[in-house]
Amino acid sequence: MKKEKHKITPQDKNIPDSQIKRNNVKTNLFYIILIFLIYILGVILYICAMPGMNEDSKKKLRVLAPKNFKDLKNILSIGKIKILYEALISYRNEHGIVLLILLSLFYISYNSFPLFLWWMTGAGSGITVLIGAFYNYTFSIIYCTMLSILSSLIAYVVYSMYGKSVIEHFLKDPLAKFNEQLNKRVKNTFDLFSYIAILRVTPIFPNTLINILAPCLSLPVIPLVFATLVGNLPNIIILGQTINRLSSIDMTHQFYVPIAFIALLILFQRIMKYTHVETKKDKQS
Repeated sequence: MKKEKHKITPQDKNIPDSQIKRNNVKTNLFYIILIFLIYILGVILYICAMPGMNEDSKKKLRVLAPKNFKDLKNILSIGKIKILYEALISYRNEHGIVLLILLSLFYISYNSFPLFLWWMTGAGSGITVLIGAFYNYTFSIIYCTMLSILSSLIAYVVYSMYGKSVIEHFLKDPLAKFNEQLNKRVKNTFDLFSYIAILRVTPIFPNTLINILAPCLSLPVIPLVFATLVGNLPNIIILGQTINRLSSIDMTHQFYVPIAFIALLILFQRIMKYTHVETKKDKQS
């Protein structure tokens, strides 16, 4: 009597694929965590190698020591930024470059690895405020803009290599929403530049989220870089001069800067589209 062969059901066929996907997610997540830990280790080693600060600065910094996770989340709130400024201003006078590198490392860690530092809301803005306070205003605008581009490029490289399966697994809904909006609004490279630049100015999609979603959709890097440059500039201009106005001015009027920028960008986009359509019509006729 012949044995019946086991029939492979559709469910059985799906098991290996799903297992492969899970293994792929685990492997890629391991690589991302490893890169992040190596980076953090580098930051810790840099901090250990930094020249020491005076006792007065240390006392002020001890006030900021987080007692719980909530304190850690709000480590760069407006009030605490002012305490940080007062604690570190003398250190900046003695070791300006050393402090600048440290702030840069913190900025890059938050903007390039938001998968692990998502809870530090507004950390990038807080660091921008401190750089604007400690250094020349014009220099801080240029420097923070370059930092934002560098951070997005690091995120682009890391997540284009290892992040697609991880993001699809953990951030499926934001990725789908972002992709849907791109398909709806983006028809060419200039549309992509305009849309990403507008998103960088507005809080619709956080900058850190754009940094990790864009490479997972294989968006071209050059429009992303220019959109980051143009889109982050208005907020950097505002944040760079914030420290001197924390307690002396109503800052609501400063929101006109990004609003005016968005209006001009949309207008420019419409003009470019109209010119493109008219040129196409002329060629056809």
